[in-house]
Parts: sequence; structure tokens; C-alpha cells
Amino acid sequence: MNKRNFTTVHLSQGEMHIYDLGGVRLHACQTGDPLADEVFLLEKAGQFVVLEPPCFTDSIAALGEYLEDKTVAGMLVAYHGAGASFLREVPKYATANAAEYARSGGGKALIDQFTTAFGSAFDGSIHSISHTLTEGEVTNRGHPVCDSSDGGGF
Repeated sequence: MNKRNFTTVHLSQGEMHIYDLGGVRLHACQTGDPLADEVFLLEKAGQFVVLEPPCFTDSIAALGEYLEDKTVAGMLVAYHGAGASFLREVPKYATANAAEYARSGGGKALIDQFTTAFGSAFDGSIHSISHTLTEGEVTNRGHPVCDSSDGGGF
């Protein structure tokens, strides 16, 4: 992948870099938040999967506006788990360890510290995980984001 070959879309805060990878597009959101976070979206067949949600309220609003007329099939929550006001209705996927880390482990301590440091600019609410991922192959055959006639898929 040529990291310099992308289209830029300016958001109300930050910007989106869109990489066309053929059947899949990578949307890399440069949030512009105090931690210079980056949120990745994978797009296939007009549907999106979010990889790790934003957690600052301005980033949540900006990315929410960007996705407003788009179909988001799911979100992978792997690290901090904060920012639960982002795409509340979308299915959330995580391992049991990641969910526990956010609720009561080191992730929870990090969330609490960021909430104290950044106040209302940080959304310290924790995503509710609707699907726990376990060891082994994960498939969702027949779903347009996960499966395709070309044998591809996420």
C-alpha cells in the first residue's frame, strides 16, 4: 500500500484519508484530538466496519457526521472501550479479555484517568459488547461485508 496515495476529506474536526485498495477501501480518520488518535474504517460493498472507536466528544461528533448516511455493520472494540456515545445502535465485537480490560482492568484505569484529565471533552462511558469473539475462525457467511462472491471478505 502506498501510504501517500489517498483522498482527503476534511471533517468538522480532523480529516479522513481514504485509501482505495480495490474491493476494499480503508478510511483512516486523523481525529485531531488531544492524543492525535487515529480511527480506522474498512468499507466493502458500501458497508463499514469500525476498528476501535473514537473517545473524545468532538471526534465522536465529527466521525458520526461522516458516517451519517452510511451503513455501519459493526465495530471492533479492542483496547480502551471508551466513547460509548459513538454509534450506540451498531453491534460491538470484542474478546472477553478486551471487554474485561475496559470494564475493570487497566483500560478502566486509563479511562478514569483520561476522564479526570480531559473532563467533558472525553467520553468515559464504556461500550456494551454485543458479540464476544472467541478463538478460531470468525465468519458471517451471507453478510455483504463479511462474504462476497469473489471469495473475499473481511
